[in-house]
Amino acid sequence: MRLYVVGGPGSGKSSLASALGARLGIPVVHLDDHWSKIFERPRPAGWTWSPTAARYRDTFVADCLARESWIVEGAEPPFVTAFAQASDLIVWCDLPFRMAAMRMIRRHVLADLVRTNAYPGYRRLYGFLRSVRRRYAKATERPADEWTAWTRSQVAEGSARYAGKVIRLNGSTSASTLRRVLERVAGTT
Repeated sequence: MRLYVVGGPGSGKSSLASALGARLGIPVVHLDDHWSKIFERPRPAGWTWSPTAARYRDTFVADCLARESWIVEGAEPPFVTAFAQASDLIVWCDLPFRMAAMRMIRRHVLADLVRTNAYPGYRRLYGFLRSVRRRYAKATERPADEWTAWTRSQVAEGSARYAGKVIRLNGSTSASTLRRVLERVAGTT
């Protein structure tokens, strides 16, 4: 079984992918864990991929696709065609921005309280929320490549190409979301 879980920050992708991996016994690949090697930051205007980042990205995708089963989840890049094509099911966590923002705020505050916040500071959180809000509202435009920053419209466009294998989740509880995806997985095997 190959599952591709996509959606914006705070949409519940990581939690859902981890729960599915534990329930199904399938390894989970969190794109965030590879972010610093896949992406070159900061991206100046007119940026191009460094040979090192491009090589890592290509090898990383090939290694994932060579596996018999996997769950790949991440917000950036927004929608990787290779994962979408190879997947048995695409799970789009499409929460309203307000719900996602509340999750991001809660996660940030809890990480602050236990002193594990990798991105401390409420000014930084505010900037991140503004950035995510813009990406929820941003219209589709043709990016230089599919490895661009997340926008909801890019995920919608990518998902539309694979409508037959997309399950779109938009805000139920964790337990009902997991149950709904597991029912769909059972129907595809």
